[in-house]
Amino acid sequence: MTTSESAPPRSLRAVDSRSPAVTRAVAILEELSRRQRPMALAELSRALDLAKSTVANLCSALESTHMIRRVDGRWTLGYKLVELGRGFLAGTDIVAEFRGQSAVLAVAATETLLLAVLDGSEVVYIARHDGCQPIRLASDIGLRLPAVATALGKAMLAGLPESELDKRLAQLSELPQLTARSHRTMDALRRDLDATRERGYAVDDEQSTEGVTSISVALSGSDNPPTAVGATLLAARLTTPLRESLVADLRQLAGRLGQLARS
Repeated sequence: MTTSESAPPRSLRAVDSRSPAVTRAVAILEELSRRQRPMALAELSRALDLAKSTVANLCSALESTHMIRRVDGRWTLGYKLVELGRGFLAGTDIVAEFRGQSAVLAVAATETLLLAVLDGSEVVYIARHDGCQPIRLASDIGLRLPAVATALGKAMLAGLPESELDKRLAQLSELPQLTARSHRTMDALRRDLDATRERGYAVDDEQSTEGVTSISVALSGSDNPPTAVGATLLAARLTTPLRESLVADLRQLAGRLGQLARS
């Protein structure tokens, strides 16, 4: 069972919003995205703690705008979201710059590179560069992962002011255990973040996916939102010379993108 499948229901009966219908509609989209499969009306109702009639009305409205669609009597995300996502990416200068700069890096251009932002306590991938490695690693655009278990997330967390870091870590009731190497305690995580600040880059040593390692550098001057670039590869391939070359390339990439973020 995935983390999203096992997440406890969240009640939206009493919504603190100027437009409760809009907030609930967005919650439906988020729930369908988390589950990554079609959901029946009753299941959506239980997941959001809303009356079936309320969910049915919201789903009908979302369907009329092509935001969701029916598949065998169940609801799933619609193709309109793909169009909106493409529009966002096309209008984001940093994404276009990331793609162009990634392709000309001396060593990192051959690897899977990622551009991500920090959203609460999660990392969201917003762009990917596919290198020429024979094995493609799963890192789809739009994917969310716990920041504390990824190099991208730890690079961004390490760059936050202490008060902001404490605020984001307080959102976690417990540390996610994605692999046997995931941090078990907050003290271990904070020691990792201290080491990240000292060396200037973060490392995911099979903490999010077994057999996969990542290196990441945060962009300076990109506080809203915090942003980072990273390389992901099979752990067995990461030699010391390759690590040093990737860090150099990622610092170069982060520096160029950071200038754009500050302009």
